[in-house]
Amino acid sequence: MNHPNFKQNIISRVENFFKHLNQRNNELDFNFLDTCLEELELDFEILTNYIQDERLNLHLEGMIVTGQTNKRLIQAEKLFKLTQAEFKEIRTLITRSKESKEINKKEIIDKFNNYISPKIIWVFEDDKSIEYTALKHLYETGEIK
Repeated sequence: MNHPNFKQNIISRVENFFKHLNQRNNELDFNFLDTCLEELELDFEILTNYIQDERLNLHLEGMIVTGQTNKRLIQAEKLFKLTQAEFKEIRTLITRSKESKEINKKEIIDKFNNYISPKIIWVFEDDKSIEYTALKHLYETGEIK
């Protein structure tokens, strides 16, 4: 899934999210922030579906799928599902902030930087497949050995 417009959409959504979150005035549009995150969640659902489709296509075409390739596809799917859950977790923080009328920007930024930013960078690393970058990330985080 190396389509440049898809990549640019994700990058633009992240930029818009942070531009709005880091406004000088504290009048945040919680609905805008929630919508940005919801769209990012959907983007990673699309990536998950892409991986599932790739696996299905390989089987339907009668291609022999090596254990290593299958493992990569499974790990990529896990990575994208995990990222979706992380976006949802941040959306929950924003919902709580909306209810209390007080937002903890530092916590949201920290979660985003620690969880999501590295994955987005790895997924869109030039000349690498999504499967490769997902596998690399899971090895580096110790989720697979």
